[in-house]
Amino acid sequence: MEASVLTERFLAFPHIPVGQHVTTKIAGLTLDIDTIWTTGIACAVVLVLGFYVRRKATASTPNKVQLFWEFVIGAAGEQVENSLGKRYRHVVPIAVTLFVLILVANWVELLPGFYHSTDYLPSPSADVNTVYALAVCVLVMTTASGIRAKGSAGYVKSFFGKPRFLAPIRILETFVTNPLSLALRLFGNIFAGGIMIALLLAIPWYGAFFSVPVTVAWKLFDMFIGLLQAFIFALLTVLYWQFAVEEAH
Repeated sequence: MEASVLTERFLAFPHIPVGQHVTTKIAGLTLDIDTIWTTGIACAVVLVLGFYVRRKATASTPNKVQLFWEFVIGAAGEQVENSLGKRYRHVVPIAVTLFVLILVANWVELLPGFYHSTDYLPSPSADVNTVYALAVCVLVMTTASGIRAKGSAGYVKSFFGKPRFLAPIRILETFVTNPLSLALRLFGNIFAGGIMIALLLAIPWYGAFFSVPVTVAWKLFDMFIGLLQAFIFALLTVLYWQFAVEEAH
């Protein structure tokens, strides 16, 4: 059977959405309700974990959740100190929050779809609107930090270092290329993972002996990809922070 025919049959299944969302209109704006819902779940999980650790934190016998937070904060703190120095320790909570939030958002797609038309709950990271919003937040924070470190004039001047003809490229890289690459890298990987899960679930019932174990294996691999992408996003946030505050050489 030709590959094109197979592709058409796979895409004929109603539970394989390619960029489809449960939407509603409010004041003329189209809102992706499923993205808002899953983002709320991710935020709630992060808040619950944070408040739980704060309440149960102890120096004698830390529980597993506390050990997880301490590991993440320790790794982020070491990376920030190596890149920015101890004076920028305030970046650690931001990087850790982004890492855990994106990690939970990436893993949301492992849950059943509930009301959604798919057999899985779509990750908010698979909606380009979410990743663009995260990238804009990082851009605003890093730009503000750069202005605070160098002053307004010094920050603008940093784009016009030698060779001066590269100034437009530096500006484009800072305000366009970096945010787009930060956002689309996360979106592309998580979106592709969701499509793969949908394709595996679309295999007819007589292929269940193949689809079930492969789907489970892929979901485990997708969890690793979600972890890796959350780490990369947080790491690049720290690096962009470094580029914004350090003096050009």
